[in-house]
Amino acid sequence: MTKFGSPEWAELFVKAVNSNQAYAKAADWWEGDFIFQVDPYGGLTNQIRIWVGLYHGKCTGAQILKDDEEFTLLQKGDSSTGKPFEVEFVYSARVDVWEKILEKELDPIRALLSGQAKVMGDMPKILRATEAAKELVASATTIETDFYD
Repeated sequence: MTKFGSPEWAELFVKAVNSNQAYAKAADWWEGDFIFQVDPYGGLTNQIRIWVGLYHGKCTGAQILKDDEEFTLLQKGDSSTGKPFEVEFVYSARVDVWEKILEKELDPIRALLSGQAKVMGDMPKILRATEAAKELVASATTIETDFYD
């Protein structure tokens, strides 16, 4: 089992996404990187931030940000300044919600609509990508994951 939010988990996530043909098809138009923010709860005592690069149906990389590493949330229409970890979206939830999502007990869009998760960024764009979001989750569920219970 791999600890959720670890560098090893991020590496496995990239491989899982890039081997998922359904994701490649659903996200062939998508351009926009994410920060997946995992907020403390239960056995997790510190926040985890995972940068995920997504471009035209491929995961270009994933990296766990260190506590002192910052990210920039680009606003709609902003162009890149070349800084590291510029993202269009931040998807955040407590670790127990992430666990439910990754164990297929909770759909990521339903988590947003129910207030269990939050997103910063262009919400209409995200809502056009619901199938891609489901396939990202499907990719993550192939990883044997140990959570912070």
